[in-house]
Amino acid sequence: MTAFDSALNIRKYREARDETVSRKVIGKVLEAGRHAPSPQNIQSLEFIAVEDDSLLEYLSEETGDHRIEESPTAILLVSDLPRMKRRLGSAQGEIAARNEAACAVQNMRLVATENDLCSIWVSGFDEEAVSDEFGVPGGKLVTSVIALAYSDNPVPQDEKFRMNQTTFYDSYGNQIGSVFDGLSWDGLRDESRVYGKKGKGLVDKLKRKIRKVL
Repeated sequence: MTAFDSALNIRKYREARDETVSRKVIGKVLEAGRHAPSPQNIQSLEFIAVEDDSLLEYLSEETGDHRIEESPTAILLVSDLPRMKRRLGSAQGEIAARNEAACAVQNMRLVATENDLCSIWVSGFDEEAVSDEFGVPGGKLVTSVIALAYSDNPVPQDEKFRMNQTTFYDSYGNQIGSVFDGLSWDGLRDESRVYGKKGKGLVDKLKRKIRKVL
């Protein structure tokens, strides 16, 4: 499975299969998170893998997501906010730390998909309460939870806007054709203009090189 396939095939679940996830697979998921981009390579993330049933039940109740308690394993992403803020300043540091966590989440879900796992991403809970429950030191916070499970009825991704509704080239509203839109793409009249402009640019570059030689 390619990275492209994994990105398009991330699946959620409503009901988890009664099957544990091996530590080897969890290790791969964690490695993917550990190798996520980090602003200035500060690496403000730490992880807690949760397998205890009572703790999974606690997470389910605290986040309001019942799927977590059905999962055999959940992973907490712990952001070292003070460390990031010391390097980047208070406002930028918090934004950077949360962005780093989001990048890690996507990496982890991609690798989970490669290993036939369904995954859910939960945030927006009482971060301080969850952090206290898991003994996270002061200043650091659990900012995200990923629950992993095998499922006989995986839930596909929510419907996305089409490429021609969200993507432009060089300026807002300027579309060009895409193989992902097929015959439904409505901006064909712009395609010749865009490619004509690119072609003219190549000709101009060639003329300048010829003038330098002559």
